[in-house]
Amino acid sequence: MKDIINVYAGIFNATLDEYLLNRLDCPSPVKEAVAYSMTGSGKRLRPMLCYLGAEFAGKSCEDVADFALAIELIHGYSLIHDDLPCMDNDTLRRGKPTTHVRFGEAVALLAGDAMLNGAYEVLLDAINSSRDVLAASYIAKYAGTTGMIGGQCCDVTDNNGKGYDENALLSMYSKKTSGLLIAALLSGAVSCGCTKEEEIDLVNFADYTGIAYQITDDVLDCTSTDAVLGKNVGSDEKGDKKTYVSLFGLEAAKEKAKDYTKRAVACISKYGDKAEKLIQLCHYLVGRNY
Repeated sequence: MKDIINVYAGIFNATLDEYLLNRLDCPSPVKEAVAYSMTGSGKRLRPMLCYLGAEFAGKSCEDVADFALAIELIHGYSLIHDDLPCMDNDTLRRGKPTTHVRFGEAVALLAGDAMLNGAYEVLLDAINSSRDVLAASYIAKYAGTTGMIGGQCCDVTDNNGKGYDENALLSMYSKKTSGLLIAALLSGAVSCGCTKEEEIDLVNFADYTGIAYQITDDVLDCTSTDAVLGKNVGSDEKGDKKTYVSLFGLEAAKEKAKDYTKRAVACISKYGDKAEKLIQLCHYLVGRNY
């Protein structure tokens, strides 16, 4: 699966390079900060899900290139903002100093703002049909307060006290982590004409995959190293944030991740060959070591 991921990452990186070179109109040093934060060793999971959504609906990566770009710009801005001292105060991302460490807080904040607005510029330029409008609206929904931002709100305001239980934690994961995975997969599939039934199944698949992915992150935060992950480990514990590991232990967390993987696969296994790459990716993400 890693070879397949690298292929899709290469496709996306060519799109990103063209965007940074020819389409990003931004003054220095913010432009440099955007390029710095967007390049490096990222897995490009969200663009890949967008591409796989298009392929699931019978189209190609080329058909959703700008949707994939917009998704990764949104993801990139969220990482810059998450790393800021007012949020997680992390100093390492993708194996290099975080954007605010490299450029200062003000430029980092503006770079994140530029990337979010740039994402919607890209989306508006990409709209050619009512399907595209719907796909773009899903990105706005699941990247916003219904999804990623809503989950971050819970993480910042609620995730610190003795009353934070399993249901609250999984709900937060469903928003904060699954939200953008749903946006990526759904936008690719919807813009390329998937059916309503397929849409529902893909939402559930991405949601369960995101929860499994986040629980695996919790495990790696306790068992891996900065060098392997390319980011600071142990930051949740230092910030007294509740995770699946802190609530239930390592082994229970590993089993829960496997459980959500099974749930994800069950959502789309009926689609046979056209769901195969998605299923392989789900298994790979839970079994990863980085």
